[in-house]
Amino acid sequence: MSDRNVSSTLLLILVVIAVGSVLHLTAGIVLPLVIAVLLSYVLTPIVDYMRRMGLPRTLSVILVVLLLIGFGVLVGLVFYTSVQSLVRRFPVYQARLLELLEEFSEFANLPEGIENELNLTQNISSLIFSLSGGIAEFLGNFMMMLLFVMFILFEKPYLRTKMMQALQGPRTDRISRVFAGINSQVARYLSVKLVISTMTSVSVYLSFSIIGVDFAFIWAILTFLFNFIPSIGSIAISVLSYVFVVLQFAPNWNPVIAAVVSMTVIQFVIGNVLDPKIQGDSLNLSPVIILFSLLFWGWLWGITGAFLAVPLTVTLKIVFENIPGMEWIGILMGTGSYREKKPRLRSSTRNASRTGQ
Repeated sequence: MSDRNVSSTLLLILVVIAVGSVLHLTAGIVLPLVIAVLLSYVLTPIVDYMRRMGLPRTLSVILVVLLLIGFGVLVGLVFYTSVQSLVRRFPVYQARLLELLEEFSEFANLPEGIENELNLTQNISSLIFSLSGGIAEFLGNFMMMLLFVMFILFEKPYLRTKMMQALQGPRTDRISRVFAGINSQVARYLSVKLVISTMTSVSVYLSFSIIGVDFAFIWAILTFLFNFIPSIGSIAISVLSYVFVVLQFAPNWNPVIAAVVSMTVIQFVIGNVLDPKIQGDSLNLSPVIILFSLLFWGWLWGITGAFLAVPLTVTLKIVFENIPGMEWIGILMGTGSYREKKPRLRSSTRNASRTGQ
């Protein structure tokens, strides 16, 4: 490694520490902005479709934001009602949990009173309380995020033109290539993930409703959200659902088996067959980097950071690939299939320059 690469690496470490500290301290402001930027990738095609239908851009953006508000309010009301029902029935599930723990301790010859030492009921109560606090915090940031989304959608058609005019010079083509790569890869990832997560959540809701699992809508919403966390998210929500159906139905094991099999089959078929088939290798991210990004962004911004880990890491990878002296970092972050990616990226840049978008 050359002295230039060593200097670049040391400088990068210092920048990461400084930027990480700032992002952690300003999470309340930065998180709504980051979510709004990523959400704009999903909403921009809807705005463009309305524009092609003949609506003015201002009216199109306002209608999209109103639709987003209406959808958020509807989902929030149903989710809030379901959570209230869960809180009211929590003593029933708590008693059932203690009963199952006593039966298991007798079966496994565990010391008496071990369920009290584990203090599971208090931990579960704390988890539900923290979840409620997280939902309240999200609702508090929702209006700020909507404002960011609205102004980003207004500004997005002119952003690239202004950026190229402001940064005219020998590096203009490189900057254009960076923005084109970020737009294409992040937009594709979010669009595919949105479709896949919606299919998974609808399938879970239908199967759980047929089986008779309580709060099927909550499980559908949680499945939708956790599926944005690669690998770990689907496993976590599956395990949680398994525990819940055991609490609800045991010792009647037929619905338990049905719920476990349905959740497992849905996650496997959609997550491990359809998702890779549709998504392909468009991200070009190493699985190790994906796991590391989950740890880093999760540490930085909690569970919200885990949801945003992949698109943020893809953005960083594209930036590193186009910074002199740091290309090797982008290469190490990828899967190694670069020969097919480079021409496609330049092609998307030329197409973007022709359309002026």
